[in-house]
Amino acid sequence: MEKTKEEFNLFIREAMSEPNSDASVQLYQFLLGCFVRADEDLEGRVKLANFDSLIAEAAELPRKYGYAPTKEEMYPKDDGACEKARAKTFAQINNKDQDYITLEQWLKFSMKHIKMKVKTLPKAVMTGEGVSKKEFLELVEKAVDKTSPEFRELYFFLLKCFVDADRDHDGSVNAAEFDTMIEVAASAPRKYGLAPQSKKMYKNVAERLERRTEQFKEMDLNDNGKISFDEWLSYSVDHIIGKVNAMHLTSKR
Repeated sequence: MEKTKEEFNLFIREAMSEPNSDASVQLYQFLLGCFVRADEDLEGRVKLANFDSLIAEAAELPRKYGYAPTKEEMYPKDDGACEKARAKTFAQINNKDQDYITLEQWLKFSMKHIKMKVKTLPKAVMTGEGVSKKEFLELVEKAVDKTSPEFRELYFFLLKCFVDADRDHDGSVNAAEFDTMIEVAASAPRKYGLAPQSKKMYKNVAERLERRTEQFKEMDLNDNGKISFDEWLSYSVDHIIGKVNAMHLTSKR
């Protein structure tokens, strides 16, 4: 699960908000793997003696991105505080007063904990979730500078749109997948009235798909019937730069 911090933020948000997503499956497999490795007796259970190793392995992932302290930072003194805290957490997970926890209990505890942590992540401005129109516009204006951190956020947002549309996982988007990708990418600007809804732009679905086919051909620079991520990225960034420049001209009038 090697990821940049931006990729991890997108991944963990998607895993928690979209139960049927690839990210959700990846997170499940990760938590499952942690549980299985702590189940040394191969009983489908983890006992208190192995609970510390279970927590330690699971915490390695968020810790890699600065979202979890080390054990030494949490318990600087060797006074048994860590063991007491682990026993308390173990008892909270094990609500049936047994001497072990099950996979179901572990997953329930982990997902609840992760859900709380996701709320503390930096705002996902490009998605338009929990941000104002002003915040969105400020990020988009800064994102036209390819050396800025805002451009990195834009890059990973466009990457997510592309990956979500690439349902056959071949690294390209065909004409059928393209329409979905455009709709997802346009959702945030539409939220703030910065882009029209499809139903206001086209008389019907057939007209929308006809226009999308034309856009697809414009983006398909090598005319191979599919769009690669670099083609999507280049087209989208140029489109956004054009919109930002147009906003500046309008504001000067």
